[in-house]
Order: sequence, then structure tokens, then C-alpha cells
Amino acid sequence: MSNDSQPTRQRLPTVPPSVPVFNCIVHVHRDDQGNVQGRVANLPDLVCTAATERDLLAKIVKEFKRVIREYSEKETPIPWVVPPKAKEPNEQSRLIPVHL
Repeated sequence: MSNDSQPTRQRLPTVPPSVPVFNCIVHVHRDDQGNVQGRVANLPDLVCTAATERDLLAKIVKEFKRVIREYSEKETPIPWVVPPKAKEPNEQSRLIPVHL
């Protein structure tokens, strides 16, 4: 069998080292009205609500990026919460690597 019949392997794209990556730790839960609420555990005062978890995570990542960019543009240190806030018994945690 010739090598021509084997599928071509594609390499996964990589992020250039100059692109910063930040961990966004989100604790999520469903409220009494059926909405999904999430709060960023490692950045203060960042809370969002949406109809679905997917919508919530998209919304919270957008806000996370906005906040990080603001601190970066002002050349102000990012007020990371260390250690991150603990999750409540009714919450689940999501770790989202965020590229700016």
C-alpha cells in the first residue's frame, strides 16, 4: 500500500506566545426562575445571568475580556482574587482559558 492512501494529518493551530491567556473560573447555578447565574471566582464583582449555561458563559467571557482590557489599557494591576472564591454547594465550577 502506498503512502498516498493515508489521510493527511493537519497540525492543530497554536497561539503565538505574545497572546496573553487568563484563567476565568466561573461558579454557575440555576436560580428559582430557571435562569443560569454565574460569578467569576477569581475576579471581583463580575456576575451575569442568562437563560442557558452556554449563553451565560459567552456573556461572562465577554465581560471578563472587557474588564481585563480596561485594566491593561490603564496599566493598572488586575485585582485577582487569590485564592479564588469558594463555590457554594449548589454551584458547579467551570474553568475557561481566555485569550485577549
